[in-house]
Amino acid sequence: MSHQGKAMVRELIEDIDGVSQTWFELEIEGSSRKKTLVVEVSFDLDPNSAHHLRAACDDIEHTFNSILREENGDRVAKLRIVNRSRSADTGAGQGARKSAPHERPQTN
Repeated sequence: MSHQGKAMVRELIEDIDGVSQTWFELEIEGSSRKKTLVVEVSFDLDPNSAHHLRAACDDIEHTFNSILREENGDRVAKLRIVNRSRSADTGAGQGARKSAPHERPQTN
């Protein structure tokens, strides 16, 4: 694993087969902040699809939950898994590079 200033949970999840990239999103409402870890995957998320990787989804969830218990339970509120082609359809993945997911364009 290379340490490029990423959170440990991102490093570990990006090592899972089928994971393209990860990033954090912040939801701010008044004085309340919620951080979401978004995991972009290259496989179909439909469990009825032949291209669905249930084991990868389980590994992502297990890793996320393990790190939350041990490291930062109050810092990351949610986990969201998105399909790479799906995030590109909504504009979330356009122009993003694996080395700089923090430069992702905003969607409306």
